[in-house]
Amino acid sequence: MKLSLVILIISLTSISICSCGSKSLYEEKTNFAVSLPEIMSELEEGFYDLLFAITEHRKLADGAQTILASGLYKGSKVSLEIYLYPSWQSLPFDADVPLTTYRGNLSIRSIGAESDLLLRAIDEIYGTKQSPKAMNKATEFTGICLGGNPQELSKEIVKIKSFFDSNSANEYAEFFTNVDLNARRLYIREKDEE
Repeated sequence: MKLSLVILIISLTSISICSCGSKSLYEEKTNFAVSLPEIMSELEEGFYDLLFAITEHRKLADGAQTILASGLYKGSKVSLEIYLYPSWQSLPFDADVPLTTYRGNLSIRSIGAESDLLLRAIDEIYGTKQSPKAMNKATEFTGICLGGNPQELSKEIVKIKSFFDSNSANEYAEFFTNVDLNARRLYIREKDEE
């Protein structure tokens, strides 16, 4: 998994991706007054999963959503924004299995200095030795929901397996982005220890 995290850090810092945010007005914006957790406060043995408080959720007029999430690392505030594109497609699993998954796109976006600090924290936590300076404005991922519907975040926990892939065979990463809007929690979880 360390290689995937190195690739994730590289993708968040060195790939120039256009900011694909909607300039349309949002339909709904919710700010949450929450205390910020230490991002490493819910560790499981062998895993370095990150926990954030959801401080803002917006639904945009085009169906896209943004989630602003923050936490603390060694006493400093770190933050990121998750942008869920509006075009998630339902994928019935199998005629014999009553399960529907969803496929779509998401991006991790920088909000400035707090995101830059988060990127440096990730580099330190995972020991990747990439020494990143600043997070890209936006880095795109493909997502497949393994639970919940990303277009209905308030109904249940949404578990998105997130994939970063580029034209290079050496630049590939997988991780989980889990959104629990009702509990005001966002998790970035490792796929596996390796």
